[in-house]
Amino acid sequence: ERVRVLREKEEKRTAKREANRRSACTSRARKKRLVEEMSRTNALLLRESLILSVLPDMIFAVRPGTGRITFHNGQVTRVLGHADLVGAEFYKLLLPPSRGLIGRLVSDVGSGVPTTIAPSSSSPSP
Repeated sequence: ERVRVLREKEEKRTAKREANRRSACTSRARKKRLVEEMSRTNALLLRESLILSVLPDMIFAVRPGTGRITFHNGQVTRVLGHADLVGAEFYKLLLPPSRGLIGRLVSDVGSGVPTTIAPSSSSPSP
């Protein structure tokens, strides 16, 4: 009887170890896939960042609703003379007469509505 009980305990222990090994193997495979996906995503983001950094246009990313800047390229720093505007309110950078128009444009872009800008009659001629 005692031998049978000891054998059952050992079989349970062995089965538990085997289940733990399978679980660890599955976890390692899942982690490897996650790291590979993150590496691909990171490489893509670095490439996009490099492209955005060399464009001659000022580029901002603004969080809808809050109007806070979440990204800007180097041209913004060069033109506006501010080292880092991330977190700043985008609309406070604009002249008051243009805030409404730019706000509508940003809203329209966010909603997918096609938008065109008609030249203002009060705009100075080139």
